[in-house]
Amino acid sequence: MSVMLDIIGSVIIAGYVILMGLQLNGSIMGTATSSVTNLNVQESMSELVRNLEYDFRKIGYHVADPKMCIALADTSHIKFYADMDRDGSVDSVEWFAGAPLTTLPNPAIRVLYRKLNQEDAGGAAGLGVTQFKLRYFDAHGTEIPPLSTSLYSQIWTIEVSLRVESPYQVQAAVNTENSEYAAAYWRQTRLASRNIKRHG
Repeated sequence: MSVMLDIIGSVIIAGYVILMGLQLNGSIMGTATSSVTNLNVQESMSELVRNLEYDFRKIGYHVADPKMCIALADTSHIKFYADMDRDGSVDSVEWFAGAPLTTLPNPAIRVLYRKLNQEDAGGAAGLGVTQFKLRYFDAHGTEIPPLSTSLYSQIWTIEVSLRVESPYQVQAAVNTENSEYAAAYWRQTRLASRNIKRHG
């Protein structure tokens, strides 16, 4: 009888050990997936920021009248002029956020578009943009209301807020029982082009 009890006890203990091993394996896999997803989000953000800063710092470059270098200034849409490829001709550049994508599990994701001249707008490098917000300021730091066409010539600096999230939920870093979207946030306060400042 004692042998039978020992066998039953051993089976129960073995079952607990196997369950613990499976839970540990699941936790390790979840953490690894979360780490990779977070890395992808950070890389996506880095690429977008690099492209945004490059374009925005060129606003007004080789434009005869820098006061006319911004053609549209909205909260999530900007159009400006600059000689982007240094060929002597002025190009028009637009950055704007599209509508949320309905095909992904994360309902807040949208495409951030970049349009050069008359080309079709293409999705900028990086997927997962959930926020693209622009604010505009004059030389004294006073905020200029968006779509105030008469004040475009007074725009001196631009504040850019950008948030990128993963399309799918991943295991939360703090509470491994929960899932959330991996996210990265970036804000560039007072991004300015030297060419804009010429009209100060």
